Amino acid sequence: MLGGLLVVGLAIARPLLARLASRNIARRKVRVLIVVAGLLVGTAIISASLVVGDTLSYVFVEDVYIRYDAIDELVTNEFNGNLYSFPEARFEVFVSELASRGTRADGIAPVLLKVMPVRNEAGNKGNQQISVMGLNASYEFAFGPLRTRDGRVVDTGDLADPFVYLNERAVRELNASVDDPLTLFYGTTGETLVHVVVKDIVLDEGKAGYERRPIIFMGLRQAQAAFNEAGQVNLIKVSNLGGVADGVAYSDDVARALELVIAQNHWELRVEKVKADGIAEARAFGSDATELFLVMGAFAIVAGVLLIVNIFVMLAEERKSEMGVSRAVGFLRRDLLAAFLVEGTAYVGLAAALGAMAGLALGYAIIYFFDRLVPHGEVQITFFFEPGSVLLAFAAGATLTWLTMFVASWRASRLNIVRAIRDLPEPPPEKGSRRMLLASVGLLALGASLIAYGVWADTGYGRIPGPPLLGYGSALLAATWSRARLGFTAASVFALAWILQPAHLLNDATDNISVAFVLTGLVFVGSAILLAVFNVSEVLRWSLTRARGRVGRPVLRTAVSYPAEKRFRTAMTVAMFALILFMVTLISMVQSLQQSSLDSFLAEQSGGYDVIGYTTTYGEIPTFRQILQGNFSESQFLGGWQGVASASVLPAKVQASGSNESFDYTLWGVDNFLLRSNQYGFYSYLPTIVGDDGVPYTLGTREEVWLSLSRNRSLAIVDRSAAGANQFIPDENRLRVSPGDRIRVYDGSGNEVNLTIVGVLEQALQFTAGVFVDQSVVSSTFPPEGRFTAYFFQVAAGVDVRSLRADLERVFFAYGLQTIDIREEVGQAFEASQQVLTLMQAYLGIGLVVGIAGLAVVTLRAVVERRQQIGALRAIGFTQRMVLSMFLVEICLVALLGILIGIVTGILFTYKVYLVYFADIVTFSIPWANLMLIVAVATAAALAATAAPAIQASRLPPAKALRFAE
Repeated sequence: MLGGLLVVGLAIARPLLARLASRNIARRKVRVLIVVAGLLVGTAIISASLVVGDTLSYVFVEDVYIRYDAIDELVTNEFNGNLYSFPEARFEVFVSELASRGTRADGIAPVLLKVMPVRNEAGNKGNQQISVMGLNASYEFAFGPLRTRDGRVVDTGDLADPFVYLNERAVRELNASVDDPLTLFYGTTGETLVHVVVKDIVLDEGKAGYERRPIIFMGLRQAQAAFNEAGQVNLIKVSNLGGVADGVAYSDDVARALELVIAQNHWELRVEKVKADGIAEARAFGSDATELFLVMGAFAIVAGVLLIVNIFVMLAEERKSEMGVSRAVGFLRRDLLAAFLVEGTAYVGLAAALGAMAGLALGYAIIYFFDRLVPHGEVQITFFFEPGSVLLAFAAGATLTWLTMFVASWRASRLNIVRAIRDLPEPPPEKGSRRMLLASVGLLALGASLIAYGVWADTGYGRIPGPPLLGYGSALLAATWSRARLGFTAASVFALAWILQPAHLLNDATDNISVAFVLTGLVFVGSAILLAVFNVSEVLRWSLTRARGRVGRPVLRTAVSYPAEKRFRTAMTVAMFALILFMVTLISMVQSLQQSSLDSFLAEQSGGYDVIGYTTTYGEIPTFRQILQGNFSESQFLGGWQGVASASVLPAKVQASGSNESFDYTLWGVDNFLLRSNQYGFYSYLPTIVGDDGVPYTLGTREEVWLSLSRNRSLAIVDRSAAGANQFIPDENRLRVSPGDRIRVYDGSGNEVNLTIVGVLEQALQFTAGVFVDQSVVSSTFPPEGRFTAYFFQVAAGVDVRSLRADLERVFFAYGLQTIDIREEVGQAFEASQQVLTLMQAYLGIGLVVGIAGLAVVTLRAVVERRQQIGALRAIGFTQRMVLSMFLVEICLVALLGILIGIVTGILFTYKVYLVYFADIVTFSIPWANLMLIVAVATAAALAATAAPAIQASRLPPAKALRFAE
């Protein structure tokens, strides 16, 4: 930006430069439009990325305010999602201590919060996940009122047993009205029934919108009596001084005061800064979205930089004679540089401004489709941007473009006056050229330095580009002795092999994966481009000289010669297409991997089961099998009653032997049915075990490994996420164990069990991640109130899964049973992922504007500088059709070369990632139909954008073309 301001000042101080720039702009209006269109893409991508981040941050921050309203902190005895009760007397201690310390809190209130199945007896509708909240109206002044639909203010102090208030979400879930009787099912086995009546309905706002839950409100004493929790609460909510948004500024101070009270009294309670943490997560999500879109668009931004270089190199070539004359009559090199900068700054300013505005439109489109394609619950997606983000995008785009333009203009200003006036081409560098020798030494030193840095700092930032740069330094050294093609071919092959080699170059713990991905992609695609540019034309020429047919040979040979002659220009244009198509292909490949692996993924994740049921508030359902057999037919399940299994599920902490670090895990106590009928396989396992009876057992099959849990109850199985490599989950900060390792599993109450790992599953399970033991281990070690129960159903062929789920939830409603159709759940997640990837493809598609603009500029320039050549060709017998065919073949050659390089490198890079991370999880496939469609669309777009100058060139009369002087 400072450079742009200096150039503006220079133009004011030297109006001659401004007149020269304005004249050049006025002479080529169509060229100016193409240039600006190409230049604005980079700024538009930066702007769109920032705007998307702004919108998502704003949306989810607002959602935090809606979910917590006046609540800033919560004090709980929560452990892995379960709220355990504690004496209400502790609340009084908090009140007095916060008051004596002058803490910046304006409200504190006790709550008894339960989640349970509730049935509306009048509306004949129920829901297993209704929150029941007991409030003490005496302490609720800081948390706002409950407001009815007709605007009246009510509070729980007005309620007498059995009356309650419902918020609007609960009304919808229960199909309830005022005076409807409700039955609440509560207790470890569902034996407690609480009958209440709806007194009124309150709006889903303020505290009634807590976490967007369906809520039944009671008085605190009423709730304690109903649920046998006399003198107990399980939540204390705190409101800081100030409003909903500004009170969060005091969260650290208030949380510190609360934690001090807890520490002084040695209570097992925890403080959650729910609002502050929620806002931080929302903003982090927005930042991650910005980073994602910037990474996806980074290749388009780089393509835009190449376009800038190409444009100004060609502008210099176009005005070569003019600049030579200017130098001859007294212009200095710095004057030529200044003239270029004045003209370029006009392009940059206009393109950056339009790009920032175009980014707003692009960001709005992304958010529009995000709202419709990505599930986001009740969160309202509203387009929003910070003006500062648009200004930042303008500044970043303008600075990047201006710096690139400065380098290109500086290079253009260093011309030889005589060769420029006579419009002679620059001679090739002499053998042993000092300039090339210095450049090669510089590249060699840079490559060696990056290698040393990569080894010393253990980072991919040095290991990825270091060896390829060392190779290109050697290639440049070979080029000083006229061995450019051999040197760059060898260096390119080496660089491609280096990126594709199986060694892991990244440090997963410290390297930013986004930066490393962009770096790797640029090295990989750039190497493929150099390999093609130095060899494709020669290969085509060799093929044409040996072709027997004569039809079309003159056109083809002429079409091939020009890109080979203008190697730098060709490389720039090819790179623009290749970089964009590389990313588009990557996304298309990911989509294909998902689609082709859906069935196998389902089979692996489900373990042969179709439906999973779980209870969220109770232990094991008493007489589960008797109830099941009394209400269902054995023929509904695959394998009869053997096709139904259960597991006791416990959120717990897991610590590996010899480690001080603990990890949140799920402990699964599986019954004999699940042990014998599941289809989960193993990545690794112990060859032999000794049973509880002292008998040794050999483990040779999947079934025998599972049965080992019942033979030795100190054994456990862990899912693949604990095995390290080849997983979706990053390697850092995870439990890492192997067969034979010891672990300690414990809960929040101090109950624990020591186990030995007997096997590691093949799958990193989505629905059942955790540690697996025999069901008796869980039931004998951990109390029932801390356990959940999960049920697994193998559905027989021909049975309607949706109908079966509805019947299961109806029969076991009192126990809070909810069911999941595994195929439906995974299918929905896959579909949402596919839609997001399609959106990313469309987003990246705008980068093709850069490649098309670049090709259009190149074609326009080619027509101008080859007019005399065209005249000569016409004079020796080329027809208009042959000239048109020559240009179209040339355009197709350059465009297809870039497109094919992008697609091939995209496929190869995806395959490398597949081998490293996903080979044992998904099936590799190439979406040929989709890729062919991409090739066709990109090629058609390139031809459509460049057909006009090609047609114009073919229609030039020979005599006029031969007399042409630029």
